[in-house]
Amino acid sequence: MTSTVLSSLGEAVLHRNSLATLTVNWIVVREAESPQQILVTIDSISAIKATKTSNMHCFAWALGSFLMAAATAISKQSDGATIPFALVGLALLIGAQANRQASLALIADSDVIRTVYGTLPEAATLLTAIRSTRADRRWGERPAYELFMWWLAYVTLLV
Repeated sequence: MTSTVLSSLGEAVLHRNSLATLTVNWIVVREAESPQQILVTIDSISAIKATKTSNMHCFAWALGSFLMAAATAISKQSDGATIPFALVGLALLIGAQANRQASLALIADSDVIRTVYGTLPEAATLLTAIRSTRADRRWGERPAYELFMWWLAYVTLLV
């Protein structure tokens, strides 16, 4: 359906991922609550906010594993169980961090349009692409992507 919308607009696609599709003047957003798609002009966006989620079950299991590792380290009869518990806790913590998701909220006039949840790199890339396109439109240039801007957006979403 996105290709139908974009073919009727007649614009080249600058960026496309599971969250949205970006052209020079428009953003086609897959909405979070419904399977519909919304067409938003870049000029109407006043702010962009990111919402991040975490899998709290993995964090709870990791905390439990670290607690067991601490208990076996203090115990008189640990029998070498400290390192396996610590490694399981570390693996669960890394897994929880790797499975974090993000959604962007585009604030256009008085409406808030939320994208579906995607991975942090997808959200960071889309956020950077939108900001770069908006900044370049102010200066009257064709949008150009910078690696530094992508890393800045990605680190911002991680924190």
